[in-house]
Amino acid sequence: MPAFSISYPSVIAGIVVGLLTVLLAARSPAKKASKVSPLAAVSGNANDLQPVKKAANTKFFKIETSLGIHHAKASKKNFILMIGSFSVSIILFLAFSVTIDFMNHTLTPLQPWTADISVISPENTCSVKAEYIEELRQNSAVKNTYGRMFAYNVPVIVNGEEKVVDLISYEDMQFDWAKDYLLSGSLEKAQSENNTGLIVFDSQNDIETGNVITLNLNGSQADLEIVGVVSQCPFNNSPGVGKLICSEDTFRKLTGETDYTIIDIQLSKNATENDVRDIHSLVGSQYTFSDERMGNSNTRGAYYCFGLFIYGFLVLIALITLCNIINSIAMSVTAKMKQYGAFRAIGLSNRQLAKMIVAEASAYAITGIICGSILGIVCNKILFSKLITYHWGDAWSVPLVELGIIIVVVVIAVILAVRNPIKKMKEISIVDTISAS
Repeated sequence: MPAFSISYPSVIAGIVVGLLTVLLAARSPAKKASKVSPLAAVSGNANDLQPVKKAANTKFFKIETSLGIHHAKASKKNFILMIGSFSVSIILFLAFSVTIDFMNHTLTPLQPWTADISVISPENTCSVKAEYIEELRQNSAVKNTYGRMFAYNVPVIVNGEEKVVDLISYEDMQFDWAKDYLLSGSLEKAQSENNTGLIVFDSQNDIETGNVITLNLNGSQADLEIVGVVSQCPFNNSPGVGKLICSEDTFRKLTGETDYTIIDIQLSKNATENDVRDIHSLVGSQYTFSDERMGNSNTRGAYYCFGLFIYGFLVLIALITLCNIINSIAMSVTAKMKQYGAFRAIGLSNRQLAKMIVAEASAYAITGIICGSILGIVCNKILFSKLITYHWGDAWSVPLVELGIIIVVVVIAVILAVRNPIKKMKEISIVDTISAS
């Protein structure tokens, strides 16, 4: 991957979008300006007010609040553009937030089971001596150590269909880690009861909680009940091969094996290279000794870089939302400055005028929040289903935290947007307000 490069399609797309935005934004004002007579333009008396067809509804709110809402809805085109502006920002924020879950699933160096060193059977058989576990636990340089036994490509029958699975053993620590990935069922049963197990979710596999699987091991058959489903485990498998997890007691009872296929080691922070060499000497050279510290460090760096990009983009969306709303509402208020001056001339107080402006801005914000939240949640659910649920089986839930964050940003933007126009209007006279350009 190059350290720096220019994406010409992105540059061209940005230029095109910028030009189209400017042209579309200038089209309506230019059209209106072309209809104004030279005399009216010079005198500043051009008036684009439309005849009032319907009075403000004062049944539910006070007159100033009703007038603010009425002003917001007076121009349907402007109202739609304003709430569309609010909605797009909310939709974009909720949709892009799904990438956080995707990142946490795909980049796994921070998962609790990540090993620094692995001792692996070169033939992928249960040949790594189990007594190494106790010896390694007494080493001060070792933080955690745990083993797994594997039986690969085990033929099984479930619901009358023949399938193939990899059978994997877990000990107590690994079952504790699996709690965060449990989709359904019970870990405790798989951990404590014989002939029970967990199935790892696979979109291509229809094995589920409650199924009884008949395994064909070493020419004999044994039944195993599926008591839970987990979203993921530390190992990949061949296409079409399921992953079945059971306790060490169940594995040994089914296979007769006592040793491990792999022993994983997590080192303490003060571990040195001499400690690693001592561990290598302890297990000998008959096994594959895999030092994964450098790879974990590189992947962890990629995780932080990707995380910086994702969270940075979400912050950028929030800032764009903030600036866009402030600018849009401020321009809307400025465009109606003469109308506000007329209201002051007929007796509307500064306090009532402030409420009127707040009501107008709130009408845009509330409608935009409702529309944006509904569409944003729909987009979030669709993307979550495609990116997360399909691959790992995690159930979707309403993104309340993300929704709350973007709504708070919108509310803050509205408060900041109306603050300066209200302050400015209070400081200038009625005559100056009416004659403001």
